[in-house]
Amino acid sequence: MPKILVFAGSWRPGSMNTRLATLVAKKLAAAGAEVTQISLGDYPLPLIDARAFDNDPPAEAKALAALVEAHDGLFVISPEYNAGYPPALKNALDWISIVRSGGPGLRGKVVALGGASAGSLGTYRCLTQLRTVLELGFGALLVPEMLAVAGADKAYGEDGELSDRRTAGFLDKVVARLIKVAAMHP
Repeated sequence: MPKILVFAGSWRPGSMNTRLATLVAKKLAAAGAEVTQISLGDYPLPLIDARAFDNDPPAEAKALAALVEAHDGLFVISPEYNAGYPPALKNALDWISIVRSGGPGLRGKVVALGGASAGSLGTYRCLTQLRTVLELGFGALLVPEMLAVAGADKAYGEDGELSDRRTAGFLDKVVARLIKVAAMHP
């Protein structure tokens, strides 16, 4: 079974996206994947700029890139900030790209995307942007489905599972697709 790294682009206490990342990690493990869930908050990184190419990357960037390298795939959960993805997420991905030299920063990695928002569109607008950046800029292989959990402030039952059957079923489909593609991809 493939090794999958799961993280959210938000790490504030009570984050709907961290909650979704935890559920995704649970679903991936139940489906047989070897799962590592991290918080990007544990990898504080300075804002990247052109000096990053002239200096040794921070230890946190090296550690994060090593985690990406050790996994077959990623499930990235992103909050939506003004119809876009958060700058801290992009900054972390850029640092990974600097450390993983020799081509686009996520080359050879299969990625699934998801996000949660209290709004009616979930995080769909930011996920479409993030998808483009990951495919074109980072060289990632994205699974076709994207999980946008709308009404996330009320989307969970007491058991921590998604209450809406359709959304829960779609999560299961995304998890199954990520495992299948990551297992097939060299």
